[in-house]
Amino acid sequence: MRRRLDIRVSSSRQTLNGVGIIAILFLMTLATSVSAQTQYIEATPGYINLGMGTSIIVTAPAAGSYSVVVQQPNGTKSDLSFTPTSAGQVLNATYGNSTVGFKAVVNQVGTYNVYLEQGGQVVSATSFYATNKLLISFEMVTGGTCDYVSGVTRGSKMFPHIYVSYASDGAPMTNEANGAAVSVLVPSGQVTAASWDPFAKAFEIGVLPNWNYTFVGPWSPAINASDAAGNAGSLKYTSSPFVISPVDLSTSVSVLNGTSGPAVSSLVDGQTVTIEATLTYPTNAEPVTGFVAPLSPARGGSVAAEVGWGFYNMTSGTFGGKTAGGLLGDVPMTYTGANGTWSGQFVSSSLPKLPAGASYLVVVTAKDGASPANTGFGSEPLSPASSTVTIISTTATETATQTVQTIPDVVYAALAILLIIGVLVGYIVRIPR
Repeated sequence: MRRRLDIRVSSSRQTLNGVGIIAILFLMTLATSVSAQTQYIEATPGYINLGMGTSIIVTAPAAGSYSVVVQQPNGTKSDLSFTPTSAGQVLNATYGNSTVGFKAVVNQVGTYNVYLEQGGQVVSATSFYATNKLLISFEMVTGGTCDYVSGVTRGSKMFPHIYVSYASDGAPMTNEANGAAVSVLVPSGQVTAASWDPFAKAFEIGVLPNWNYTFVGPWSPAINASDAAGNAGSLKYTSSPFVISPVDLSTSVSVLNGTSGPAVSSLVDGQTVTIEATLTYPTNAEPVTGFVAPLSPARGGSVAAEVGWGFYNMTSGTFGGKTAGGLLGDVPMTYTGANGTWSGQFVSSSLPKLPAGASYLVVVTAKDGASPANTGFGSEPLSPASSTVTIISTTATETATQTVQTIPDVVYAALAILLIIGVLVGYIVRIPR
């Protein structure tokens, strides 16, 4: 650009001589006077959102009649008269309120030019800018404890707390903003309106996966926000998704002697044992309503038991493999009718002699009718028969000892008297005659 200007000036000198020089001096003088112009008008703040207002502050350069003009981005103008009686007087008028000041609202995105005019001439000028952008952020918490979470299992509540603010000044958009609306794309694929949480001071929705909630897996929320003034914002979450998972059922296993006897800790050849498993849906600080309950046929529950020995591979669901072990039998389990308890019987016959350090093992697996299913797993180790013999022998000794200790004192006294009499009789009989 500088090279082109030099060529043009040089060409002018060849044809106009002094006239070109005078023109250049005039332009330099004009530029100097513009740069030194006093700023008599300003707009504060200079960056606002739609629906907001700004103060137009004018300082009179001298007494006289002036017009303060605001030109919107589309060219529409609003003006206000200013008639100061002396220099330095100040006019402070609001732009953005339909009832006071310029009686105009900020409803267009772009630059608003502001002029101080006198007699059709611009004395001073400034501008402010309006945006329609809303900023959105959120945090994911669980119900009850409000801990930050990256996901939940069925039965636990999950709440995205959504914070919306105006891009111009960072002020929060609350439920009191005219026409405030926030919506979220939930795991089911539906758009759900968020409500205002006065405690968290945020917009929120509740994701409440019950025992048979289908939409498990990763979830990346998509959020939209807007107000009546035309401000809007959106957020598509792109970091690690939040994951909703099936739940592990609480499982307890016990092995009883016969059908209703005490619990046993070992297996003996020819022995009949009853396997009982109690399965329930786990609780938490604030479970989803209706979630916590026993596993029953009403929820499509099914339970199976296996009796084996040695190593059990949970991944494949089998005994043995690279480590010694084997299956002794499958046990059908039926619901007892209450409390999530299922039972089945196993008759131990031809039990194998186990290698040193090995034991028998009862394994229970369960699932419900959800898709995908919630599952349960429990196990109970049982000692080999050799350990049982030792336990019975010890118990018999303890019983015998207890029986001796319970003989009454009067019996001991009688026995002592009889013993003394016997000694005396024996002595008399043996006296020499």
